[in-house]
Amino acid sequence: MFLRSWWWRWRLATGKEIARLEGEKKDGRIEMRGDFEITTRREWCRIGVICRFSETVKWYRYSPSLEIQFNPYRLSITDSHGNCIFSEERSFMEFISLFKTAYFGRRYLGKYTAIHRCIDMPILDFIPPAPGRYELRFCLIGDEVFSEVGRKRMTSFQRLTLYVREGVKPVEGLPHSRVDLTSD
Repeated sequence: MFLRSWWWRWRLATGKEIARLEGEKKDGRIEMRGDFEITTRREWCRIGVICRFSETVKWYRYSPSLEIQFNPYRLSITDSHGNCIFSEERSFMEFISLFKTAYFGRRYLGKYTAIHRCIDMPILDFIPPAPGRYELRFCLIGDEVFSEVGRKRMTSFQRLTLYVREGVKPVEGLPHSRVDLTSD
């Protein structure tokens, strides 16, 4: 098991890191904006996340029929002319539930509390249209409470970092987005 985990981390850590953005929470939201420069041509690049968050669930079972997106985020990439070349809106908690996270949790009298840590988790693998300067924008609802009769769920992010790498090897079988943005 350790060898398999090491192999996945090695595959995800390929490429050269060209940008790192640290998120700060303000009014329950985490917003990041930063530039990065792609130097390679027609190679895969990756936007990934490192985060830590707490989750408390009381008498709650997730049901897709609720159609609630917990901790929604928006990710966009614009080129040097200000044109949006990629945009995605997704539920962070739904997305992260597809990965295995390291966590410490406990159950007590119908209440579950846990601290989750995610290391080197890809959000997007992409091939940019051309080498050049790009801007990354990311916005996440960092504190969220969902309540209804007999149910309550709270999430709170303590740390969120995004990184951009170029020259990566795309990994199959993970629930992140993969898109070729080149226009032939």
